[in-house]
Amino acid sequence: MKLSGWGAGAVVAVALVACGPGPSAPSDGNGGNASDELVTVTVTDASYNVTFDYKTTKSFSVSRSALPGFPQSQAEREMLEAINAERARGGVCPSGVFPAAAPLKFEGHLHKAATLYGRELAASGRLDLPHRSQVDNRVPSQRMVDAGYRPVPPSGIEWVFGESLAAGMDLTSPAEVIAAWKGSPSHCAALFEKVLDGTAAQVTGAAGTYWVLNIAGW
Repeated sequence: MKLSGWGAGAVVAVALVACGPGPSAPSDGNGGNASDELVTVTVTDASYNVTFDYKTTKSFSVSRSALPGFPQSQAEREMLEAINAERARGGVCPSGVFPAAAPLKFEGHLHKAATLYGRELAASGRLDLPHRSQVDNRVPSQRMVDAGYRPVPPSGIEWVFGESLAAGMDLTSPAEVIAAWKGSPSHCAALFEKVLDGTAAQVTGAAGTYWVLNIAGW
């Protein structure tokens, strides 16, 4: 089995700038629509030395179901369940001892991002990429936002975007993948990150099976 280095991006500064109401926002009765006010979120991803903006609305809500064209397979459900069982137990990692963490909740935009990157990796037959897309050089945080994950976080927080990769021939057992991740200091620590949203995508290509775990939140 091959593992890619844990790719995590911590947002060290998030600035919210009001941009006015969205084009179809409902009125609040006072001539405004605070719930759908457009804002710009500035993400500073120090792990990759990347800063970028995205626009969203204050009413953005995460998706707890799969998006059209990106269904969640049974294997992917089982992987997320296995990861959450591991989080519930807490763990001893090469990087330290981690207490139990709340379960990751499936998020459709993150699943889309993970699936798309898994397809790219499977098509290339490689896993030695530094979590940057060979197509457009986008890093995990950018790819998750591109896929539609655009919440409005509290200003000034440290916000985690994380991605773990694994690849191998006939790699279908969640226990096998999790055991490999637990043997790596960075991957193991990532399994117990204190975030809420996450998903695992499985893509199989000629070179083997690829797993992409995407997590995000604060």
